[in-house]
Amino acid sequence: MAAAAVMGSRTKIIDLLWGVDEKVLYLSKTQYIDSLNGWLIEPHYEDGVMVGATLTNGPEFHFATFGGQWKMTRANIRHYLCPLLERYGYVTTKTPKEDTRQRRFNKILGFFVTSESEFFAHYKLERLRHA
Repeated sequence: MAAAAVMGSRTKIIDLLWGVDEKVLYLSKTQYIDSLNGWLIEPHYEDGVMVGATLTNGPEFHFATFGGQWKMTRANIRHYLCPLLERYGYVTTKTPKEDTRQRRFNKILGFFVTSESEFFAHYKLERLRHA
């Protein structure tokens, strides 16, 4: 029963992620779901309401919000990023090049740009600035 609940939760989160991402992706929903194989996807709650999710695959980290208010506190940042830093020695992520707000947030955390592709800036974090 527990495995079914976890799978149901993952499916719910993927549906929410798809709702956020489908407008900007050139993938079918099946391709999108397949692209998440191997990713650990965990819900993030604020006041008992799921407002977002974190996605990790090895040292790669992403978070997504679902319209609710996600207070990204220092405690949240440490909770999500410190285990990856301890395990891998670094964390990577990517951000759409035109998303200046997210790029500014990455810089505040201590991420630095390692490369850029047509659509994304690729980042690496080796230590938290405000840990």
